[in-house]
Amino acid sequence: MKTKLLILIVLLLFACNNAEKPLTEAEKEKNIAEAKNVISTIYQAAESNDAVKLTSTFLDSPDFVSLINGEFGNYEETVKKYPSLMGEYKAQKATILTEKYTVLDDSTILYSSKSKWECKLQNDSIAVYDNCGFLLLLKKSDKDWKVLSWTETY
Repeated sequence: MKTKLLILIVLLLFACNNAEKPLTEAEKEKNIAEAKNVISTIYQAAESNDAVKLTSTFLDSPDFVSLINGEFGNYEETVKKYPSLMGEYKAQKATILTEKYTVLDDSTILYSSKSKWECKLQNDSIAVYDNCGFLLLLKKSDKDWKVLSWTETY
């Protein structure tokens, strides 16, 4: 009986010691720096109207979901939608007003931002969107950060 109790105590101690430890500030900063590269790619692709580059930041997964101005889409639908969305513009310029990176765990970051977009439409008129919002869930996959969930309002 004592042996069984001792084994149980050892197992419990071992299990408690193997619990996932919180990330250090250095680890969080490293993950944020890596995620910033993806976010930079997204804004650069949008400003250069490069739908292929923009959608290359998406994680090809059945778990991918987008919500773009009230319309949901899975990975395939969203990748298919972006060329026509970006085709409405000749040029775009983003000004990030606020942004925040929240590290949820070692492989998950929540990115949120508020931005202003000045867009030159195909008919040469200018559209200004003052309160654009992004809420992106970034997931580390095969050592690369990708967008698992994309929410955009304008």
